[in-house]
Amino acid sequence: MRLIDGMIRRSLAEAVEKKGGLLAFSRRIGVAHSTVLFWLNGKTRSISSDLWRGRVYPEIEPYLVRNLPAMELNMVREKYSDCLNGVFAEKRLVSVPVIREGDMMLYDAAVETVEAFTAKFAVGNAAFVCDAGKKHFAVRLECCAGSFYPPGTILLCIADERVRNGEFAVLRMNGADKLDVCRFFCEGEFVSLVPIAGAERGVEWNFRKDRGRMEWMFPAVWMKVICAENGRK
Repeated sequence: MRLIDGMIRRSLAEAVEKKGGLLAFSRRIGVAHSTVLFWLNGKTRSISSDLWRGRVYPEIEPYLVRNLPAMELNMVREKYSDCLNGVFAEKRLVSVPVIREGDMMLYDAAVETVEAFTAKFAVGNAAFVCDAGKKHFAVRLECCAGSFYPPGTILLCIADERVRNGEFAVLRMNGADKLDVCRFFCEGEFVSLVPIAGAERGVEWNFRKDRGRMEWMFPAVWMKVICAENGRK
């Protein structure tokens, strides 16, 4: 459990205000609006670990960083992230194969595993602190014009897990000319994809009646941005 201290409550209140109010924010993280209200007014004093790591912390991190000006981003994450999405579970530096977005577009899940595919087409490796017990790969995103992520973004993905409700995912839609990085929600027979920046309109469909809409999907757990001109991260 993550105890809600004063800094979390303050940052949460700012996130709620900036992201459209209590109802909009609660829908964004997939909980009842009363749950968020209880966090804010102190009626509920803690947040479950999975909910905190996978949905709440990613939304309020920018506000925590702004409210803690004396702390660098890595220090804020050390204090508050609680192993965000499990990516820091064992705190080991792992060399992960990197594949270009254009090459990843050619992946066919019916033909081979993503581990075999990335081993063949990897253009290098990137170091991530992640759970060494899981199988990871990374995608270097290329179609960045007008996107949330800047050029040079490398996205860490998990090869051997399914995407859980409310988590971020990298995926290919049938007929698309680029990959999508979205938050995945499934309720009943309906799937919805919410863009990572929230600026574009999401898509929703009945996955039983409209099969084959999505070709494949993997959990996306971390981003690293490499500045091309000097190699800084």
